[in-house]
Amino acid sequence: MKATSSDQPDWILLGAALCLVAIGTAMIYSASSGYGVIRWSWAEDRVLREHLLRVGVGLVFFLVAYLIRPSWLGTLSRLGYWIAIGALAFTVASRSVGSINGAKRWISVAMFSLQPSEFAKLALIAHLAWVASRRDARIDDWSGLAPALWKTALMCGLVLLQPNFSTATALAVISFTILVTAGMKLKHVAILGGSVFVALAGIMVLQPYRMLRIQAFFHPEENALGSALQSLQALIALGNGGLTGVGLGRGTAKLLHLPEPYTDTIFAVLGEELGMMGTMVIVGLFLLVVWRGLRIALLSRSPQYRLLAVGITTALGLYAALHAMVCTRLIPTTGLPMPFVSYGGSNLSFSMLGLGLLLNLSRRLSETEPEPVFVNPFARSVRSSSTTTQRRAAWN
Repeated sequence: MKATSSDQPDWILLGAALCLVAIGTAMIYSASSGYGVIRWSWAEDRVLREHLLRVGVGLVFFLVAYLIRPSWLGTLSRLGYWIAIGALAFTVASRSVGSINGAKRWISVAMFSLQPSEFAKLALIAHLAWVASRRDARIDDWSGLAPALWKTALMCGLVLLQPNFSTATALAVISFTILVTAGMKLKHVAILGGSVFVALAGIMVLQPYRMLRIQAFFHPEENALGSALQSLQALIALGNGGLTGVGLGRGTAKLLHLPEPYTDTIFAVLGEELGMMGTMVIVGLFLLVVWRGLRIALLSRSPQYRLLAVGITTALGLYAALHAMVCTRLIPTTGLPMPFVSYGGSNLSFSMLGLGLLLNLSRRLSETEPEPVFVNPFARSVRSSSTTTQRRAAWN
């Protein structure tokens, strides 16, 4: 791989992500128009209008992330981490938080609903990238790992208390990926991975509804109208689509057969209406996003930028993969959205925020270390007539 010009963003990454947003917008309208009319007597374009508003908000997040100086991320990540912890604690403790099926995950702000776990995901990625890239960090021993581990455990614990098992598991996987990239030893990976697996298995056993999902995964015929309904209907929709699909807007699975057709099972709706060819386009676009994100990480000379790119890319790829695997019944049912494609303000906004950061980093591949947060333009090293390059660096 060869680095491009330092002032050029990764246009391929941007194009792939915008294609996903465009396809997602079309599929959200198709999946929601009839569903909303039948179930809630909504106008057929209500969800589309709300989604377009969220796309606008997401573009604002994207521009902010694209224009921000990455050298500020160390300071901002610390602040963002504790804000995320406070928001998660509020959702767990407050009785006024939005709740669905007993899970308290949303905070209503004006006409919007904010899901703190989506903000927490990006805050944790940015903070771990800063913690693990510090010059005094020693990720290859337990003392150096301790700050990253307890901060990850605290955030995952609060997410589990909402409860949101799938998001907590995804956060743990993303955190491990960042720490392994930073230099965590294999013996630490084995010990921590085994401990986390045992802990998550214990949590599943203690929660009967989670065990029902596991049983439904292995014995769907016994739970066809219960826990296995979503995965079975998703498979029927994908099978009905065949190679080329039944046509955009002509699918029937979205009409009260698929639960949450424009959020948790939108991949199945797409497969029915656009066929296997449509799903392959989506998979190909996500592989392109992951490739370009990892390319940015490999070419970045700054350890902090490298870890940040790895974390964001892992999050986007992991969520997309888990969503598709649920719809194809490769894993038990869970409620993770597909980035850029599924309906949801928080998920789309923070996916666009992550995209903006990746494009920002792609312009700075040659930077070895983040510049100081505050630069004094009147410092002697800048005023020197022989340091024109330093002067430009100070102001840029």
